[in-house]
Amino acid sequence: MSYFLLLLFSCLITYEGDEDRTAVTFEQASTAKSFSSQTPLESSGRILVMKGETILGHGSGNYFKSGKYKFLLTAAHVVNHPYESHIVDGEELVRLIPIHLDLERDLAILVPVKELVEISCKSFRVNRSNDLIGKTMYYAGFPQDLGHSLFKGFVSRDSKHRMLMQSFALPGSSGSVVFDFWGRAIGVLSAVSVGVSSVNPFPELVETAVHVMKIQDYNHRFIKELFKNAQSGVL
Repeated sequence: MSYFLLLLFSCLITYEGDEDRTAVTFEQASTAKSFSSQTPLESSGRILVMKGETILGHGSGNYFKSGKYKFLLTAAHVVNHPYESHIVDGEELVRLIPIHLDLERDLAILVPVKELVEISCKSFRVNRSNDLIGKTMYYAGFPQDLGHSLFKGFVSRDSKHRMLMQSFALPGSSGSVVFDFWGRAIGVLSAVSVGVSSVNPFPELVETAVHVMKIQDYNHRFIKELFKNAQSGVL
């Protein structure tokens, strides 16, 4: 069986990959009651792609602060389009301005045009380890038809810029930041695997093989430089 990756925006794209398939049930992944920190839930928001007043799709993202700078971290494919991006802040839609798009690594940083009120802004702390295999991770987002949800999983493959997490993800989860138990950010949820075989030519969604793009090189100096360049018009 060959594998592809399915980007978990509410509009979907595929590209090549090869993955492990350790079984994790939806019930196991969505049972995160033992998690002591509420960082994933409290900092997560629903990002809408809008053409006028029409919603074209949605993804997820998390709200952080690094020093005096406040920003949202999400997947690049959620906001790489010619339309406006907004985040749902209570009853209000707040427009988002991208200040960083890394299409190769599928990472994006955005700034809301006004401070968010209903979404908690958490300190940007990053776990920079490359030895995370077997560790439990958590993320919250807005998967299709489920609303605001918290999931957990464990790392089955780890490298400098990417890790594979055995968990559960559905369209709309793209851009959710993955955290360790102590609320440190690890990376951004990007895709799940899709398998195709000669026996069954129809794509088989492997929602349990969750791909995470790591952010270990994102630090305060990097964030400060992004804001400095944005303010001077150098993007």
